[in-house]
Amino acid sequence: MTRHLLVLLVLAVTIGRAQDSTEIPPLKEFHQTEGWTGRKIASTATVGLIFTTTWIDAYYTWWRDVEKPFSFFTNDWLKGQQLGLDKAGHFLGTYAIFKITRNIMLWGGYDRPTAFWWATGLALFNGLQIEIGDGFTPYGFDYQDLIFDFAGVGYGMLQAEVPFLENFNVKFSYWSSTGVKTPIQFTKDYDAMTVWLSLNVHNLLPEKAAEYWPRWLNIGVGYGVDDNMTRRELAIGFDLNLEGFSTRSEDVLLAERLGDLWHLPMPAVKFTTGKEPQYYLLYTR
Repeated sequence: MTRHLLVLLVLAVTIGRAQDSTEIPPLKEFHQTEGWTGRKIASTATVGLIFTTTWIDAYYTWWRDVEKPFSFFTNDWLKGQQLGLDKAGHFLGTYAIFKITRNIMLWGGYDRPTAFWWATGLALFNGLQIEIGDGFTPYGFDYQDLIFDFAGVGYGMLQAEVPFLENFNVKFSYWSSTGVKTPIQFTKDYDAMTVWLSLNVHNLLPEKAAEYWPRWLNIGVGYGVDDNMTRRELAIGFDLNLEGFSTRSEDVLLAERLGDLWHLPMPAVKFTTGKEPQYYLLYTR
């Protein structure tokens, strides 16, 4: 299996160098527009729809028919029932809302400060409203969850202002063995979810060495749980950097940035507590 991974890496480098030799100048940012254009209206409506959808998902996942007096709960940081994956999920959730909101608003023609602060406010409010909602359920208000919510927003804000941090992106993957349910309830099936840190190897390498590593190939390190949240998992493998594919279309650039929140199936090796390493040509979780 290790030999297969090396062959795939050599092929990726070869394809990457061929792509770089014919690469068009990439589009890096969205252009700002004045007034209420059709795209600005569409982006505003989309952000509102996403925010409403996240609230509905939280209602059906956690709050439906479980009202009770407000209470507090603490889940022992990274040692709780979900072995810390719930905390990673809180970080990822608000981080994703920040990035989705900001990029959709930039695509719509909003200026950078407006997109930045609306994304910040909506992501912070999302984390706060979910935790307050939990306070009226058996789950309780957990200040530790809220810290990770705010940390996710904070990291998104830093990435927007410090370009170097864009080389370290947070992603997730999800593949349930029990099938997809409607509405999707990620937090009801922690065994099916992995939270990833994706490293942009091309940008991190010295300039001469970077010529041999394709822009679209990252290295990902993922954390998950297994066996009904009784074992920790660590996955290491390749990851697609969609923004590494050059484009001159703002629509495609938006699709790349939103798609880059999802770790697509790629070769990986998984280490599980108490088990032998497992190798995958396509790691779906």
